[in-house]
Amino acid sequence: MLELRPILSALWRHKVSALLIALQLGLTLAIVSNALVVISERTERISRPTGVAENEIVTFNFMAIPKDYDMYDAFRQDLDMIRALPGVASATISNHVPLSGSGSASGFYTEPNKETGAMGSNYYTVDEHFVDALGMKLIAGRGFYPEEIMQIDPSSNDRPKVSVVTQKFADDLFPESDGNVLGKSFFLGGDDHPIEIVGIVERNLGPWPNSSIAGRGAFYPAITDRWFYYIVRAEPGQRDEVLKLVEEKLAERDGNRVINANTMEEEKAQYFAGDNTMIKVLSGVIVLLTFIVALGIVGLTVFWITQRQKQIGVRRALGATRTAISRYFLLENLMIAATGIALGTAAAQIFNGFLVREFDQPALPVSVTVFCALGLLAVSLAAALVPALRAANISPAMATRSV
Repeated sequence: MLELRPILSALWRHKVSALLIALQLGLTLAIVSNALVVISERTERISRPTGVAENEIVTFNFMAIPKDYDMYDAFRQDLDMIRALPGVASATISNHVPLSGSGSASGFYTEPNKETGAMGSNYYTVDEHFVDALGMKLIAGRGFYPEEIMQIDPSSNDRPKVSVVTQKFADDLFPESDGNVLGKSFFLGGDDHPIEIVGIVERNLGPWPNSSIAGRGAFYPAITDRWFYYIVRAEPGQRDEVLKLVEEKLAERDGNRVINANTMEEEKAQYFAGDNTMIKVLSGVIVLLTFIVALGIVGLTVFWITQRQKQIGVRRALGATRTAISRYFLLENLMIAATGIALGTAAAQIFNGFLVREFDQPALPVSVTVFCALGLLAVSLAAALVPALRAANISPAMATRSV
């Protein structure tokens, strides 16, 4: 306690430099704590279970060269051939690919002929192999029968009679049913045609995992030639071989088309590219700011020690131990750091309030602020430790030579 008075006196004499370091610590705390919240939210978003076997799936589509190309016959022959290939576990055709950023959505109702208050959801047109081909888990009911698969023309008014939905779709559209929605029907906006739910799959994030409708999905037993993708699930560990084999066989079977192939993992990586970039940038900012703060503390402590060699020598001559000298500078640094952290805690909450209002970012938990504060406090003490030990090694003779 006897050291507090001379420390406060020294800090007052160097108040500008001490305040700058405190402000730097405060600004760093405000930025780092909010950056950690954003990183955590983006990481959690990317690592969510998708409900599909993303690491085993490859996708294909093609553009036919002849104008009178028979698309539906090509679908039938292609899929029969693909399912017979070695390494292929299952294959289906769909109008869109999950996790790809490209899909279809509509509004759904529990009553006919309604046009307001819809629940938004993704929807897919698929054949009877879609559950197995996507690697989804059917938790209730059944999939589709082959005879239920329709060929839907873009200009057609045909509507499917049955559907398989995700658990989230069921829970959100029929909240009072506790997920038991088999046999219930839903309707498209302004339509009185009932679509019966015959099956429920556990999860499917859909084509837009970051959207408000992520997880809601309805699957129709239908095929359309307007938008189509072959979704092929390979046996474990054979995805890359299956991709090459299927692409080669499709080209061999019919050379009158241009084939495009991709993996679902690549589709997902492309969709989350912005989130991954944000994580990397913010991680770099955290490391850089922490390094700059540590460097500033080291520089300031070394500067003050150089200026105070005479005072240190006098204290050493009067019997001060090396531990006392080191403790003096560490305590001085601790007081600056505590001031900066107090300012930074307030700034972090103000900054987070702005982010929540303007950019819909998650709120900053107190635990994250405390974690960052303790981390910066540890960095501050670690940065001041080496200069403080250096000050403790100054002998009375070395200090008095500068008088």
